Amino acid sequence: MSDLLTAERLDTRAPELTRYYDVAALASAVAGLTSLAPLPSSVSSVLLTVFVLVGPGLAIVTWMRIPVAAAVAAVPVLGLSVVTAATTVVAWFYRWPATGLLLVMVLAVVVSALRHRWHDTGAEPVRAVTVQQVSLRLSQWWHVARRNRPLILVAVALAVWVVVLFGLGSTAYSQFGLLFVGSGPGLVVCALMMLGAFVWALRKRAVGTGAVAVLGVIVVERLTPTLITDVPIYGWTYKHLGVVDYIQQFQTLPPKGVDIYGEWPGFFTAFAWFGDITSADMMSIAHWFAPVIHVLLAVVIAAIARLLGFGMRVALTAAMVAELANWVGQDYFSPQAIALVMALGVVALLVVSTEHRSAAYLSILVFAALVPTHQLTPYWLFGVTVALAVTRKIRPWWIPVPYFAILVAYLVPRLDIVAPYGLLSGFNPVDNAASNVTAVGTFGKIFTSAVCRSLSAGIILLAVVCAIVLWRRKRPAWVATVMAFSSFALLAGQSYGGEAIFRVYLYAVPGCAILIAPILVDALTIRFRSGLLRRVVPLGLASGLAYVTFAGLQGYFGLWSLVIGYQSQVTFAADILANEKPPATIMSLYPAGLPTRVSADYIKFAVVDKDFDQPLLALPPAVLEGFPHGGQIEMLTADAAERAGDTYLVFNTQGTAAIRYYGYLPDESVENFEDQMRSSPDWSVYAQDDNSTIFRYTGPRR
Repeated sequence: MSDLLTAERLDTRAPELTRYYDVAALASAVAGLTSLAPLPSSVSSVLLTVFVLVGPGLAIVTWMRIPVAAAVAAVPVLGLSVVTAATTVVAWFYRWPATGLLLVMVLAVVVSALRHRWHDTGAEPVRAVTVQQVSLRLSQWWHVARRNRPLILVAVALAVWVVVLFGLGSTAYSQFGLLFVGSGPGLVVCALMMLGAFVWALRKRAVGTGAVAVLGVIVVERLTPTLITDVPIYGWTYKHLGVVDYIQQFQTLPPKGVDIYGEWPGFFTAFAWFGDITSADMMSIAHWFAPVIHVLLAVVIAAIARLLGFGMRVALTAAMVAELANWVGQDYFSPQAIALVMALGVVALLVVSTEHRSAAYLSILVFAALVPTHQLTPYWLFGVTVALAVTRKIRPWWIPVPYFAILVAYLVPRLDIVAPYGLLSGFNPVDNAASNVTAVGTFGKIFTSAVCRSLSAGIILLAVVCAIVLWRRKRPAWVATVMAFSSFALLAGQSYGGEAIFRVYLYAVPGCAILIAPILVDALTIRFRSGLLRRVVPLGLASGLAYVTFAGLQGYFGLWSLVIGYQSQVTFAADILANEKPPATIMSLYPAGLPTRVSADYIKFAVVDKDFDQPLLALPPAVLEGFPHGGQIEMLTADAAERAGDTYLVFNTQGTAAIRYYGYLPDESVENFEDQMRSSPDWSVYAQDDNSTIFRYTGPRR
């Protein structure tokens, strides 16, 4: 094996780059203050994002002597933690000084930067960069870039991707997802071109070009949904938008008992504050959310790899593997996405705690902000911390104690809220690992499931092999091993509504990527003496990487026809919620399509009946027996006649596609049921377009 598996000593000294921390913090403070100006909301959003991800974190890190890689991971995570914690606390106290909160944070950043600059007398002054110097450097960069063939390949891939986008705007239904309709196959081609450029850059030791290629993969895989849709994908996105909208309108948390979001409000208060400051449409923020999250994940994963002693090529490869292998789709506008970034930031701080105990103390603050942000992630992180503390990989050893105290202190007052959802789902890991979808479904569903399972199993097994190799080579692989496999312990007591296995893989991906990366880089760059190996190994690597790329894309886009949203459906839902009076019932066959909780108005219905939008498929199986000729329309009509408020029944293309995809109901049954509704004298069409038909009960009342 090459010297990639040779231990490297991590440079823990504060390098020359740290002298720019204070300057960057002050610049971010200016950006944060400028976001209050009467600018276009998109500009204000960018400025405030820069401040949140840079300012508060640098204001803290500038006082610490930690490696640059640790600072890179910690700075954005600390910013997210400060905002989530601050907005949660003010919401708990029924206060909402959005502008005042920003001004306090900006002032704190400015004071910290100036005070540190004043006391750090040994630091060299930051030299001003002239326009001539910038021009010279750009000229030099352009001269090199024109001869950088991997970078040229990245540019070509981006150009091809732009062309591919034009063939994805209005794709037809396919049980195999987006990759099999229109110009969908072009996404695979573009991703493979980016991967080829990345490998080429690794072999040439062009680290900067490799980083650009990682960013290019994120653009191809995660920015595509944003650019080819009018509104965000995934129905859960809109449930989260409704909570944020409520906080913005009423400047308080939703009433207790409506749903579980009000008890873990960190994500929602943070974005309500963000929306109040920037006046941005939260729908647009959600639409651009996934690409930003993936950039943050790539940065933090690469930083952890560096802190574990690997070089930049290995760090970038870890980020690339994590990006290609992550098909789970938990990157939408959600607490889970933010929580994963924060949790990995805590891991980065813990990694350097053996030499910098202040990092461990700081991790307690991040953990405290994480706990009210997401229900599951803190418990996985706590397990990771315990495993690392027991094996003496972090200092001080008692760090899990305050973590545990925070978890217990937060959970106990909310036991009555959590109990209906189930603290534990049983102690059978096999049952807890079962998916929440048990139907066989179409061949497309079987195909996509097989692809996802093979990718997941392959990544996990490969990580096991790589962990053994690293251990035998006496490389410090234990931290990454704990990250990779600790999440499987969640299956011992929780199914998480049938989603536990997806969360297990999501949490495992960063650790698996870090374990795989050094071996993969070695295989990609080593020069084999044997002619047979020179032919076989590249072919095997190319085939494996190509399959991982395709499988990750297929897992991510395989449910496209089910998760896509339409602007008309958002408008229909908002209109009903705004104009209807509670109690009211808005039913659909399957929970997709019409976003019944897209605005704050959903609260007035959920207060009366928290299941006001329960889908028909959630009813007992006996009710749907013989559908659609088993008396279902008579049952719905009778129930609607007895209800005090209006009743709506929604048909949409996503719900019909999902029922067909999973095989929940017989073929053509949805169409037959809709025909029955149209011919019924008790139901009339309330709204209709190409993607939705909404019926309202207009018959006699009982």
